[in-house]
Order: sequence, then structure tokens, then C-alpha cells
Amino acid sequence: MAYTYPEFASVTAIRQEEGRRYSMEIELDSTGSKTFVVIQKNPSRANAEVSDHTINRVLNYLYRNRGKYPCLQGIKKVVFLNLIPWYQTYSDLLVEKEKNLSDSENLRTIEAYLSPGGPCIVGWGNPPKGLRQTYEGLSGKGFDLLKRVGTT
Repeated sequence: MAYTYPEFASVTAIRQEEGRRYSMEIELDSTGSKTFVVIQKNPSRANAEVSDHTINRVLNYLYRNRGKYPCLQGIKKVVFLNLIPWYQTYSDLLVEKEKNLSDSENLRTIEAYLSPGGPCIVGWGNPPKGLRQTYEGLSGKGFDLLKRVGTT
């Protein structure tokens, strides 16, 4: 199923290469200047033209609740990052990329977006099948970055 972005959201920047997405910036049709960083497990299929189920769920939640919760007030931009940059709709298939899961460029990208210390939502979930040890190591690196920059 192909997903379109909600009417209130538009992709303003995307950094991807060779089957990987490092970052995707989406502006919301709302007033404010706050940027939220969302770190997920891995990209499914969302790119500049096509969204996916998870991206839309996050965008809809943030947009619908921006007036309800004080921490969401003033949200203007959402930056989607991933613990694993490889595009793969079915995360169990990431086992094929096990040796390349820890991508230093991806970790640098995460650190750069976290360094301002703004709000961050971590939603990378459980390890893909067959990758528990590798994934726990990668999750640890992600948490270390969060601690180092003091993200809220």
C-alpha cells in the first residue's frame, strides 16, 4: 500500500544514498519554531515522494496533540532518523546486513541532530530477529549519544 503524506506535512530535506536514509526533515503546517527529533529502528519506504504507515502515525500524533500537551506546543519541524539507516520494510530481513548495521555516518548524523539538545522521541523498539547482540550494541551507542548531548 502506498502512503501519501498528510496535508499538513511536507518533506523539506532528505539525505539518502545506496539503500540508506540518514535523515528526513518534514515541516508541519503550524506556527512555532520547535524541532522534534524522532529516532526509529530503520526506514521502511518513506522518501521525498512517498510516506509510510509509521511516519504518518508519528506525524498525525504530533500534529493532533500539539495544542493538548505543553511539550508539543510550537512544533514546526520533525526530523526522522534511524538507529539502522538501511531501507527495509520487514526488519527481520536486516539480518542480511548484519555486518553493515553499525554505520558510522549514520551515528554522526544522529549526533549532529541531537547536539542542539532539543526534544527527542526514541522509538527503535525490539531487536530484529537474529540480531539481538548486534542490535543491543547499536542501541547502546544510541543511548550514549543521547546522554552525551543531554537531549530532553
